[in-house]
Amino acid sequence: MTKQPMIATTATSKVDIIKPPFKLERVLIYIVETGSINRLEAEKAPVFDHALNSTMSNEIKLRLGLEFTSIPEKTIGYDGFGAIFNRYTFTAESEEKAKGIINEYRIKRGTTPILWENIA
Repeated sequence: MTKQPMIATTATSKVDIIKPPFKLERVLIYIVETGSINRLEAEKAPVFDHALNSTMSNEIKLRLGLEFTSIPEKTIGYDGFGAIFNRYTFTAESEEKAKGIINEYRIKRGTTPILWENIA
């Protein structure tokens, strides 16, 4: 039995590879586009963040320096009992900063920046 020769393939350039959005990028985009987020919304597509409270305090506030409000919301939880989740909303200044950070992440992962529309 003869061995088949290995066929060399051409590797694609790193420039051609667009990585998927970072978690922080997904959270920031969701808040900017919808105006706010809570943990239940963050669990689902397109965000997929399972620890939103940590992301908001450790990453968005402490690391990125963005300011937001946190308002408790009550909803129906397990077995009909109430559950409280915080709804996070950026301040106007931080929303503008978040747009810049989103575009920095997009450029870093090889995709085009978002052209944000200012609503007056």
